[in-house]
Amino acid sequence: MILLMLLGLPLAFSILAISTAVLVGFTDLPFWQIVQRFFAGIDSFVLTAIPFFLLAGNLMNSGKITDKLIDLSSAAVGHIRGGLAHINVLVSLLFGHLSGSAVADTSGIGTILIPAMIRKGYTKSFTVAVTATSSVLGQIIPPSLIMIIYSATAGASVQALFVAGMVPGLMLALTMMVVSLGYAIKFHYPKEAKCTFREFLITFRKAALVLVMPLIIIGGVLTGVCTATESAVLAVVYSLIITIFVDKTLTPKDLLPIFVKSAKGAATSLFCIGAASVFGYLLAYFRTNEYVMQLMTDLNLSKAGFMLFTIILFFILGAFMDATPAICIFVPIVVPAGLALGLHPVHLGMIICLVLSFGLVTPPYGLCLLLACQIAKIEPQKTFRDLFVMLGAVVITLLIIIFFPDFILALPRLVVPKYM
Repeated sequence: MILLMLLGLPLAFSILAISTAVLVGFTDLPFWQIVQRFFAGIDSFVLTAIPFFLLAGNLMNSGKITDKLIDLSSAAVGHIRGGLAHINVLVSLLFGHLSGSAVADTSGIGTILIPAMIRKGYTKSFTVAVTATSSVLGQIIPPSLIMIIYSATAGASVQALFVAGMVPGLMLALTMMVVSLGYAIKFHYPKEAKCTFREFLITFRKAALVLVMPLIIIGGVLTGVCTATESAVLAVVYSLIITIFVDKTLTPKDLLPIFVKSAKGAATSLFCIGAASVFGYLLAYFRTNEYVMQLMTDLNLSKAGFMLFTIILFFILGAFMDATPAICIFVPIVVPAGLALGLHPVHLGMIICLVLSFGLVTPPYGLCLLLACQIAKIEPQKTFRDLFVMLGAVVITLLIIIFFPDFILALPRLVVPKYM
């Protein structure tokens, strides 16, 4: 599979090709099992949330909803030294509540803030580091697409995962802003003009309709009024109402390209899930999970040792592949072993989702890093120093999640106890 990837074959096709070769050459299973397992992997009501969240994010980007979030963030934190860096982080936090996608965050917000930061004297390296790492918030703050995929794969509650993601998401944002403040003080990055309280209220009022959307998405799921998929549909409808009828930044003729773009993005994700499902089925056929369990028993790993193993595994996977196939293939192997050691599936899910988020900002995969570098017109290797400093925020949050699981699980136990 690695050889096929090195030859340039897309990851999903590499997974499917090697799965087909193994099934035909090393099993007695009928060939039609490939098709059956492929569609069984994507035949999930939870996974239908993916295309709708992607569509909602694309509608918001195209409808310039992000401009309102930037104005609100500027009014809130722009007056702090290094204001644009703080705005970058806060906008990513707010946008993460809407789209659930780190890539949408980088492409939508980065095209606006990266040129603005460079014009104000921020180095390209620091600008890219802030933009790429803050995009990780889209993977942690609910709704999160990789949490939805983890939920469908591991059988964990998506409601509990969404609630559990709030605390580490806020911690990540705060830590990144602290690091940005340190940079701003050291390199004398500028402040933005401080707005009056009246100006803040005006900006807040303009963004109020946008801020209602997270309440619809998260509130509907947590109260049980709607599922994650139904809340994603509501997000799309709400985005259409705002962009077409309220702000009038989109017209009906603008929708077709947005629908096509969203369909392509959803097809890519779901094709990866289907291919990974075939691969995972063959791992189960060869009883790989039993071998992993036996390995854990032989090594006599403690909870801490197992979590270290999990972090290393998913860090390596995230560096070379998308989170979707990594979750679909390896979560069914790792999670049962973790449950046998007494770990909570939501706790384990938060660790896996956060570690896989690293993969979007670390080479060689680093899609968000590559997008930000392309916008800033800088080579990725020239950003590594600042990038790894910013990633320290992710490491700190990860250590807290590992060693203080109750700190993460307390909120879902309080808000959605029936799913814990």
